[in-house]
Amino acid sequence: MPPEYEAANPPSRQKGREFYLEGLALGREGRHEDALTSFSLALAVDPNLALAWVGRGFALGKLGRYEEEIECCERAIEIDPYCIDAWNNKAFAYGMLDRFEDKVICCERALAIDPENATAWNNKGVALGMLGRFESEIQCCDRAIEIRPRYLSAWVNKGFAYGKLKWFEQEILCYDRALKIYPFYFSAVIKKGIALINLKRYREAVEVFDRALTIEPDHPNALYRKGLALSMLSLHEDAIRCLELALERDPAIADAWVVLSNSCFMLGKLEESARAFDQAYYLDVKDVRSGVRRGMSMLKIGKFDDALRCFSDVFGVLLR
Repeated sequence: MPPEYEAANPPSRQKGREFYLEGLALGREGRHEDALTSFSLALAVDPNLALAWVGRGFALGKLGRYEEEIECCERAIEIDPYCIDAWNNKAFAYGMLDRFEDKVICCERALAIDPENATAWNNKGVALGMLGRFESEIQCCDRAIEIRPRYLSAWVNKGFAYGKLKWFEQEILCYDRALKIYPFYFSAVIKKGIALINLKRYREAVEVFDRALTIEPDHPNALYRKGLALSMLSLHEDAIRCLELALERDPAIADAWVVLSNSCFMLGKLEESARAFDQAYYLDVKDVRSGVRRGMSMLKIGKFDDALRCFSDVFGVLLR
């Protein structure tokens, strides 16, 4: 900011900062439409307030308008190329648009400014993981945790990367560390339960999903995963009750219909089994068509890695 601007416009700068602080307060309350208005007012009186551009972008991102968030971050960076928040938020928005290579670049720009920025390390790790580079994701998460040992998201992301490498014991250790910091971290509880299923430790998994359901009693994924674990223990009546509850809340969980079909079959409920299987097949067909469309779209615009991920998801459905 040129000194002459500051000297000539102190009232505008002060008013802009007041609107900016108001926007921050509204954002913390989850009032993102109102926050967007405040940040816009801040920029109307002081267009060179970089943090107001960042705040406006953040509010837009919370409203799902990620392209506009990126534009706001770019405006902030034009004003202040060393604005870490702008680089980090731009990276996050790229991630929400599945532009993970761009996300990595933004994180690296942030880390060039501040090598000790834990958020940038964690964000970079997530992007690398989405690109299939899970060992590199673990290294980034380790770096974030060195800087901020109680960084919940970094512990969970590290665990997720271990899970993708099928190192399930190490995965569980990461979730346990996160849950030691904050016992009600729902994402860590759910992921720990899934890791236990992958290790065929089904009774422990049921206990973990029960814990998840004390945090969010009607969560469909927790109900489905508990039903899956019960099914693997041959407790099919209990499994059916869980799966039916899960599907009442989210009928689009194709895997839940598959497990429900199996449990019904094992109890000799053949008509119910057939109906559940038909529903799973119907959802699978929709997923396959949608995945192929997304993959072809990515190919047309030259995003070959994204296209490959779409087609891999399709093959996963077909091979289920």
